[in-house]
Amino acid sequence: MCRTKKHIDTADVILFEGLTVAALEQDDGAAFIGRLLEREKVSGRLAGSSGILDGDLAERFYLNEVRVIERLEGERTRLMAEIDIYSQNQRAVRSYSPKFPLPPTPSFFNKKD
Repeated sequence: MCRTKKHIDTADVILFEGLTVAALEQDDGAAFIGRLLEREKVSGRLAGSSGILDGDLAERFYLNEVRVIERLEGERTRLMAEIDIYSQNQRAVRSYSPKFPLPPTPSFFNKKD
């Protein structure tokens, strides 16, 4: 089976760049990841194309991808810190097991005889 590559669709290029910029503009990490996942479909179509991108466009794509990678690294670092805090809290809760739920009562008797 021979697959022929299609030429690059200008609409896909515009959509891909638009989704990339929209993802980078998101403040929320979940929204950022969501935009990147939307972009994945368009990325597959662009990868299957045989055309060559203009130098300026390729440079913009490259710079945007560097920004995406930096943001993903930041999100990963933040997530790992949150997981560490959660893990420490869980460890602290597991290690706390009081032997006596009530404080000791004062004694009423003196042993001075």
